[in-house]
Amino acid sequence: MSVLRDIIERRVRRERIRRCGPTGEGVEASPSYRGRVGLKRELCIGCSLCEKDCPSAAIKIVQDEKGKRPVFFLDRCMFCGQCKESCPTKAIYMSSEPELPVFDRKELEVR
Repeated sequence: MSVLRDIIERRVRRERIRRCGPTGEGVEASPSYRGRVGLKRELCIGCSLCEKDCPSAAIKIVQDEKGKRPVFFLDRCMFCGQCKESCPTKAIYMSSEPELPVFDRKELEVR
């Protein structure tokens, strides 16, 4: 009987998860949630501390017309927040956006 009960409970639990939705609809993220990485370009000084501190090598410093700036590769990022903590000017922030599904890998680059 316990096997049958386990099967039924798992089925009910799965239905509850589906009702909540995989996109997080109706679920409010906690203040400490670390989602998509963003950059306030006007605050960035191009010091490259974020690139050096990133444990997953998800940041590359590039040169553009305004100087050096980081490019974030979210397909490599583990959302630890180390880049945000190491930024001396607080130019890096982490949004509360709960999902990152895309069809093209280029969309996971934050420039």
